[in-house]
Amino acid sequence: MLNKIKRLSAAFLALVIIVGSLGLTSAEAALAKPQNIRFVQWNKLDYSSATIAWNRVSGANWYYVRCCWTDSSHSISGWVKGDCNGVRINRLNYNHVYRAQVRGIYIASNGKRTYGPWSNAVYLTPWPKSVSYTQTKNMTAKLQWNVIYGCNGYNVFMTTAPSGKWYWNLTTSVKCGANTGTVKKYRGSPLKKYTNYYVRVITRRKQNGTFRTVPAPYSIYYQLKLYMK
Repeated sequence: MLNKIKRLSAAFLALVIIVGSLGLTSAEAALAKPQNIRFVQWNKLDYSSATIAWNRVSGANWYYVRCCWTDSSHSISGWVKGDCNGVRINRLNYNHVYRAQVRGIYIASNGKRTYGPWSNAVYLTPWPKSVSYTQTKNMTAKLQWNVIYGCNGYNVFMTTAPSGKWYWNLTTSVKCGANTGTVKKYRGSPLKKYTNYYVRVITRRKQNGTFRTVPAPYSIYYQLKLYMK
């Protein structure tokens, strides 16, 4: 459970001006590295807002959060008071993976700052939100979706009951631009006429050589209802 959440958006620029310049100095080894930085949830279905959290750092009375695309461009940054252990990051671009980090800061009454080390990175990885299909003559469906830049490909899952079990169908190339796939079968059998199939296109995100779980906005979320006719 988060103790307190702040919003991270362009409004943070005003906080930065009030607190002072961002000229970072070398950390004095008094503050620990924030641990357990984690993705908490998507706040909006258009992937424009997400919440992250971390374990509090003893002695820190502020945190500095930075978030950017995986190529380090398009940075969003701001200050969070030390009584918070999480933040909502707003104004995200729905077709980019973001990398976020946090560091603890102690600001003394005389204005002197002590900076702790940066946390590990946490990635905010949206699923494609625009998925469409074209049915072919031989009862297959060609899917297409928006590219998620900074990802490592996509997995397609299908079901006939969104509240039930989802079944893997195909995996695309590891390149983020591979944004099409052809569905020929469901659970090993050809697609049937007059049947609704529900489709999830899940972004693949590789970190330290391992594919990480990319959470859905909610448990029965899907992007497409595929009706074969």
